Amino acid sequence: MSKFFGDCSSRFAAAAVFLFTAVMFVPATQAQARPSPTPQARKRMVRAVDKTLQEGLPAKLPPHLSTLLGLTKEEERLVKQGVIRTGKVVQGFDVSTANTNDVVLFVVDETTNDQTLFLTSRQGVLRKVVSVKQGVGEIRRITSEDKKAFEKEKQFWLDRLAPASASK
Repeated sequence: MSKFFGDCSSRFAAAAVFLFTAVMFVPATQAQARPSPTPQARKRMVRAVDKTLQEGLPAKLPPHLSTLLGLTKEEERLVKQGVIRTGKVVQGFDVSTANTNDVVLFVVDETTNDQTLFLTSRQGVLRKVVSVKQGVGEIRRITSEDKKAFEKEKQFWLDRLAPASASK
């Protein structure tokens, strides 16, 4: 009987060591997967957020999008907004007035009404991606394509709101 428990406890110990190692490894790989912006890019993003808070138009993030982004539970979120329309594409830069660390960059294709929303921080670190297709929203696992699209969108707004030549 003791042999059985000994075998069982050693299996348990091996499993516990494996799980502990996996738990320690996952956060490390996630940290590597999300490179942090350079100090200059962070400063530009902070300037873009501040400018939007001062000069942006008052707007509301709809309840369903605010919920998908994890900002509220089925309540609209008041934001200050910068928005640009190019043909049938609308791009926006929203800063939450309740928490200025919640920044949403979005792109809407009005021909299909598809939307992509990037939740980022005040420093420009991507936190979440939400996709809306045919009226159905879903939280997406962040892929390398999402990261590239986010960086492109972030750069679009930084060039307009906080140009590098105007760095302080």
